[in-house]
Amino acid sequence: MVNILKRIFGEKKNEITVRDVAALLAAIVTPAVHVVKTTAISRSHFGGIPNLPQGIAWPERNGKKLGFLARLSLPEIHSAHSIDWLPDSGALLFFYDMEEQPWGYDPEDRGSSVVLHVPDIPMADSLHLETEDGDSILPHQNLAFRRIDVSPSWERESVRALELNSKEDDLYFERTESVFQGEPKHQVSGFPSPVQGDQMELECQLVTNGLYCGNPSGYEDPRAEALKPGASNWRLLFQFDTDDDLDVMWGDCGTIYYWVEEHAARRGDFQNTWLVLQCG
Repeated sequence: MVNILKRIFGEKKNEITVRDVAALLAAIVTPAVHVVKTTAISRSHFGGIPNLPQGIAWPERNGKKLGFLARLSLPEIHSAHSIDWLPDSGALLFFYDMEEQPWGYDPEDRGSSVVLHVPDIPMADSLHLETEDGDSILPHQNLAFRRIDVSPSWERESVRALELNSKEDDLYFERTESVFQGEPKHQVSGFPSPVQGDQMELECQLVTNGLYCGNPSGYEDPRAEALKPGASNWRLLFQFDTDDDLDVMWGDCGTIYYWVEEHAARRGDFQNTWLVLQCG
C-alpha cells in the first residue's frame, strides 16, 4: 500500500536546508554611514547653498555652474562611525552637472562632478537657508548620520563563494535592503548598492587613466591589464540615491556614486574623485 501511494503521489521532496544567512554574512559585511534627512540642527545638508569659503569659486563646466548637491561635515560623519581614510576635520561639498547627468564612463566627463574639501562652518545655525542668485537646485535639507553594516553585492566573489540557495538568496536581499530602514540609500563609505553592475572601482581606474568604458573597448584595451591592480585603491566616498523628497532622480530611478582613491583621501586631496551614474 505504501509503495502504491508513493507511485500515485510521488516521493516527498527533500526540504531545502536554509543556513543562518546573517551568520554567513557576518564575516564579509563592512561598516558604512547611512545619510538620513533630519529636522535637527546640523552642519550637513542636501541642497541649499554650499557656504563656500572666501576665495573659492563655485565649480563650473563649460561656463555654467554645476549643481550643488550636498555638504557633509566630516566630524559629524566620524561621530557616527570613524572612517580612517577620511580627514578628521572640514567638510566635503559635492557638485554635479545635473542638466547633462554624465554617466562617468567617458574620460571626457572630467569636470562634470567636483568634490571640494573646505573648512567646516563654525556654527550649525549659521547656514543661510535662502538661495543665492537662483543657484540652488535642491531644497535645503539637514542631514544626520548613523552607522550601518552593508553587505557586498551578489556579484562579488565573497558572496558567490557562499553558494546561497534560492531561499538564502531571498534572506540575503532582505537583509541587504533592511539596513536602510526603507529610506533612500544615501551612504558614505562601505560597499555600494549597484543598480547595473558592481565593477565601479575598475571603471573609475580605467576611465581616470584615459580609457573609454561605455563599451567593452576600454576593458579590452592592452593598457587595461596593467591598470587593473589600481582598482583596489578606490573607495566609495558618497552614494546619492534617487530621492522623491528632494524631487531628484538620477537617470531612470538610478543612483550616483562618488569614488576616490584612498591614498588621496587620506591626505585631503579630492581633485581626482570620479562619479559614476547607474540606472535601470
